[in-house]
Amino acid sequence: MGKKINRFAIFAERIHLMNGGAKSFRDSAPTEEAAMDLAEEIAKSEKAVFYSWLQILDIMTGNYTEYSIKTGGVLEERECPDSKN
Repeated sequence: MGKKINRFAIFAERIHLMNGGAKSFRDSAPTEEAAMDLAEEIAKSEKAVFYSWLQILDIMTGNYTEYSIKTGGVLEERECPDSKN
């Protein structure tokens, strides 16, 4: 069996593609705070050169927050009108 998925799933990729889906999954965390810490780690990692956006999804509610990954691993929250169900 694979790794357990926590409540807050983190996705990151370069561009939004219809075929991205599960391939964009990077990690998960049990709390929103831990998810943000992981998101910041991902944004500052060597692999971040391949990513331009990152999302933190609350799998219990379906709500997510989307970020642009800026130079130096800085996360900038994006306006997403449909992110809150």
